[in-house]
Amino acid sequence: WKSGGAQVENLRMQTKENLEKMVVILAFIAARLHQLRYLGLNQEQAKKESCETILSPLAWKLLWSKLNKSKPPRKPPTVHWAYLSLGKLAGWYDSKRNGRVGWERLWQGWFKLQTILEGYELAKSLEL
Repeated sequence: WKSGGAQVENLRMQTKENLEKMVVILAFIAARLHQLRYLGLNQEQAKKESCETILSPLAWKLLWSKLNKSKPPRKPPTVHWAYLSLGKLAGWYDSKRNGRVGWERLWQGWFKLQTILEGYELAKSLEL
């Protein structure tokens, strides 16, 4: 929590109040990622459930397009796909062949996806 994953320590907040505000914000994100990792590791359930329980329709479509370089399918993929894809977005590859994405890669993948979403929204607002 402190130096890995959320990297709260690297935020270098100047006051206690600012640090508390950041911790509250990051705690919500951490809870979402915990939910994703829990579901992702429970492969039977994760392969039955739609990724739209975790990601917005726009988010999973952009994630699909980024990783697969193709149009996303009409039907949303599974939670298990989202779990592995966020890891891959952060540079994770299953070198140990256990199918488990680590916390730091999941965290990095989540923030990369948020950056992609922001870029998409910005480009859309410019009407290019």
